[in-house]
Amino acid sequence: MKVNSIRLLLHPLRATPLHPQWLVLRGEDQNRLDIARRLIGKVLDIGCGNRQMESLLGPDTAYIGLDYPTTHAKGYVGRPDLFGDGQCLPFRAASFDAVIALDVLEHLPSPEQCIREAARVLRDGGQLILQTPFLYPLHDMPHDFQRWTLPGLEAIVQRRGFEIAERRIFGAPCETAAVLTAIALARASLDSLRHRSTAVLLVPLLIVGIPLVNLSGWLLARLLPANDFMPLGYRLVCTKVV
Repeated sequence: MKVNSIRLLLHPLRATPLHPQWLVLRGEDQNRLDIARRLIGKVLDIGCGNRQMESLLGPDTAYIGLDYPTTHAKGYVGRPDLFGDGQCLPFRAASFDAVIALDVLEHLPSPEQCIREAARVLRDGGQLILQTPFLYPLHDMPHDFQRWTLPGLEAIVQRRGFEIAERRIFGAPCETAAVLTAIALARASLDSLRHRSTAVLLVPLLIVGIPLVNLSGWLLARLLPANDFMPLGYRLVCTKVV
């Protein structure tokens, strides 16, 4: 079964614990709203995918979505305003008030070059908003190159002339463990069906395990002391230094 077909099949379940990425997706809408409230003026969305940010922006913004042809073809349906490379942006210097790159840096061979380009096209005082996973399975292969710790991500941003205005950490350790386990169970189910191996007999148990794992991770995250040693990912809000 192709990636696009799997996404379509699971889409109606995304708001329920039956979806293997429920713990990732359940806060996604609010996260986008939080980002959208910060954006004014001319906004560049690097790796715009389905252009989900565009509809959330106010009338005082002008949205431009850019995506890379190869990765965009892996299952996204929204049409970018233009295709291009986030490591070599086809725009003049100081032409944007904000640049966002949400779950994009891990797909670039030279992510620091993308940060440099964002600094170039941003006006002084402009905002750069980054979001990237820390613990998450390989995806959009072969265009998945790296993961960062929070200090590592902060370091590359600061080297390119940005001040960090806000840090956000996503996912308590038990939620992260549950996400990885639920995705592993879903993938094992698909592989068993695809290869028609004797493991197909375990598929009903694997599928039942997904909501149990999700709900256990959600509950434990609320009962246990909070810490940030094993997050799903990070968001940084950065300001270009004048």
